[in-house]
Amino acid sequence: MSDYNFPITYVPGWFNVDSMGNLVPPNDFTEAKKSLNIILDEIDRIKKDDGIDYKNIFIGGFSQGAIMTNYVLLNSRYELGGYIAFSGYVFDHDLEANKVVYNLNPAQKAKINLRKDYYILATHSFYDNKVFYKNATESYQEYYKQYSHFKLLSFGKLGHEFSEQPIHPDVREWLKKRMNK
Repeated sequence: MSDYNFPITYVPGWFNVDSMGNLVPPNDFTEAKKSLNIILDEIDRIKKDDGIDYKNIFIGGFSQGAIMTNYVLLNSRYELGGYIAFSGYVFDHDLEANKVVYNLNPAQKAKINLRKDYYILATHSFYDNKVFYKNATESYQEYYKQYSHFKLLSFGKLGHEFSEQPIHPDVREWLKKRMNK
C-alpha cells in the first residue's frame, strides 16, 4: 500500500483446524498458543525497539492470519490501533483449552473484559469455498456483537483468495480514518 509508510512485520501463525473451526487431531491448540505468544512478543518488541505506541500498531491477516488476528484480539494484554481479518473467522474461544492465561492485575483483566471500543474490520466473500461465509459471519456475530466499532464487509466474485490490488475502497477508507491520514 503505497499510501502509507510504516513497517510491516510478518509472523507465522499456523494451527490445524478445518473450515468449520473444528480442531483437527492431534493438535491441542499448542500451536495456536505458541503462535499467539510469538505475535504478542513481536508487538511488545515493536513498542519497545521502535517506540511505537500500541494504539499505532495494527494487526491483520488473511485466512489463518485472520484467525490469528481474532485470537490475538480475544487474548491480548493491550488494545491496538485496529484489527483487520480477511477471510477468517473466530474459532471457539470459549473452550477452556483455547484460552491463554496471563498474570494480569485486576485493572488489566477489567480492560480486557470491556473491549467494546476495539476497531475491528472483517472482510469475507460470499463465495469463499475454504472458510464458508455462513460460518465466518456467525462467529463474528457471536463474538463481536458487543463491540461498537466492528464492521463486516461482504463481497462477491472472489473465493478464498487475497489480492493486494486493488485494495477494497472501504478497507482503504477504514485505514485512513484509523491512521488519521
